[in-house]
Amino acid sequence: MKKLLVITLPVLMGYIPLGMTFGILASSAGFSFYEVLLSSVIVYAGAGQFILVALISAGAGFLEVALTSFLVNFRHFFYTLSLLEEFKKMNFLKHYAIFALTDESFAIISSKKRQIKNLKQKGHSQLIFAICFLNHSYWILGSLLGFLFQQNVKIDYSGIEFSLNALFIVLAYELYKQNPKFKILLFATLLSLIALFYIDKAYMFAFCLSMGLALLFLGKKYV
Repeated sequence: MKKLLVITLPVLMGYIPLGMTFGILASSAGFSFYEVLLSSVIVYAGAGQFILVALISAGAGFLEVALTSFLVNFRHFFYTLSLLEEFKKMNFLKHYAIFALTDESFAIISSKKRQIKNLKQKGHSQLIFAICFLNHSYWILGSLLGFLFQQNVKIDYSGIEFSLNALFIVLAYELYKQNPKFKILLFATLLSLIALFYIDKAYMFAFCLSMGLALLFLGKKYV
């Protein structure tokens, strides 16, 4: 257990403050304690949860929320495919592990493939499950701490919603460093400006994601 805590410590250090930000934002938007809890337990998708708050606050319908959530978290399908051999060797615990496979859990499991490969099915399943469960617990704890903080510490929380913008700026920067293609960056910038000036704010995110997905289908010819 001690080794698992050490392995997941970087996730703990990231999830607590980010989860608190979500909890504060959700509470400020009128979410109840149980809605914040259920969101972190059932939805469990960092960026997806931030977007969920924004969409619900903007009065978005079910279809838009579902489509946007699907597009934002579409990358998780590829995480599962990448770890397909590891999941095949698991027992019933694989169902939870597939659900709880976040970016950070994927990174840790991928880095431990050699150690996991040599374990028997029970140990193999328990290790992957424990990594996912601990990370999930950190996120839930951070979210609830943020909610309680907002409810009990009376300060001005206006502007906290910018945390979502900051999150995506950092993600965009990191992705550009990994894949420095200027054409894609230029397309994304122009698309964002078009959405900002010509698309209703309730549909901006869904519009940008849909257009980005359309670009993927065009293939390398245009990018």
